[in-house]
Amino acid sequence: MIKVRNLSFRFQGSDRYALRDINLDIAPGEFVAITGPSGCGKSTLALALGGYLFHQYAGEVTGTVLVDGLDARQAPVYDVAEIVGLVQQNPEAQFCTLTVADEVAFGLENRCLPGEEIVRRMNWALSIVGAEHLRHRSLATLSGGEKQKVAIAAMMAAKPQVLIFDEPTSNLDPPATAEVFKVIEHIRQKADITVIVIEHKTSYLRQFNPRFLLMEEGRIVGEGAPPVPPSPPDTPQGAPGNSGELGEMVVSVRGLTFAYGDAPVLHDVTLDLKAGQFVAVMGDNGSGKTTLLRSLLGLLRPQAGQVMVLDRDTRHTPVSELARQVGFVFQNPDHQLFADSVWAEATFALRNFGLLDATTEARVTSLLEQSGLLPYRHVHPYRLSYGEKRRLNLVSVLSYDPRLILLDEVLIGQDPRNAAFIMDLLKVQTRRKSTVVSVTHDPETTARYADRLVFLNSGHVIVDAPTGPAFVQLAEMGYDDYLPDSLTR
Repeated sequence: MIKVRNLSFRFQGSDRYALRDINLDIAPGEFVAITGPSGCGKSTLALALGGYLFHQYAGEVTGTVLVDGLDARQAPVYDVAEIVGLVQQNPEAQFCTLTVADEVAFGLENRCLPGEEIVRRMNWALSIVGAEHLRHRSLATLSGGEKQKVAIAAMMAAKPQVLIFDEPTSNLDPPATAEVFKVIEHIRQKADITVIVIEHKTSYLRQFNPRFLLMEEGRIVGEGAPPVPPSPPDTPQGAPGNSGELGEMVVSVRGLTFAYGDAPVLHDVTLDLKAGQFVAVMGDNGSGKTTLLRSLLGLLRPQAGQVMVLDRDTRHTPVSELARQVGFVFQNPDHQLFADSVWAEATFALRNFGLLDATTEARVTSLLEQSGLLPYRHVHPYRLSYGEKRRLNLVSVLSYDPRLILLDEVLIGQDPRNAAFIMDLLKVQTRRKSTVVSVTHDPETTARYADRLVFLNSGHVIVDAPTGPAFVQLAEMGYDDYLPDSLTR
């Protein structure tokens, strides 16, 4: 089905090869999982197999890519798309319409399928990702996880011979993640479809026994299942609390209620956050986590209740004033990239705040070096991988040492080593008395790093406790998918 020979690719203006001497054969119906460090070329390989790399990106290329006998380097993208469907890492990058129904139907309409067939496939695709209830929603109102489901449904509806998923569950909660992988395996078995999954969450894939490929620095360097990562320390109470005394009140939320139009999102939320806390916010997709973060920066004003941040009422305080002390890493890294080089991006906030000097420059240099981005200081941020962009977002925020750090799924696109680096860096910030509020779907990192866990269900806070007791409460409520392995063994 797929035959790659001696494929190398270097983006225009780059000194390094994104792909080096790739040789790969994938048989019809095979299930292949590709893993490796952030920035190692996994997404670039996916673009090559779909033909997009050769028609939409300038660069130097050698080698051949054949998909069902079709030359992906020479054939038009629309011909390759009849064979290969690609679900990209950033769902917004592939949206073409404004509503869920239109998005899932878009490719089918372009193929001029009969109306009844379009409706049948749309219903099937939305049902297998559990998104039937989103059918009439605007894409702009969806959470990151909901957008991911729609992107997967739109591609599955086309029923190609090869399906490539570039971290398809990166924005999904644990129950949805497990379900999507089951759906992918089910489709592969029933339709004899070739499936390629690029994924860091290898623990979910092991049960399906795919052929694992490991990439490093643009090369395929090995085959076989990666080793099982070590579990967090086996402590029945979960993560240890902050070792120091907590500081002053940083956030005080009372009765926060918010809705998008007629759709209620947050209901009577009450929270107090103090300096030095590391707070994990968990819950199913669409439960209100992102809306809560946006409310803490004043991007959304309460429709009822009050949000006080650093003794300022967000109803009456400009966001620009809060932003000097509050850092926000958005779920989509592209939403906060403004400059034309990694260095300019990393120092963007410092320039705006008038804080750029020798001391802060040294801090940025150190952060870039630790995050593996210093060699790319002159590279445009959009040439970075998804995971590298996330780390650059974080560096730009930490550069000015904010007192409140808000993170919306900061670990998306991170391999285990870089995820640990990010969490260690944030833990250091709490020791400096910064307050960290991190929306996450990862119970393992929550158990290891967070002092407190807030769990949302349909906009209601149903658990708010130190991490260990909070996990016990979730277990009693039946939320097993949100428990770390150490509590489920």
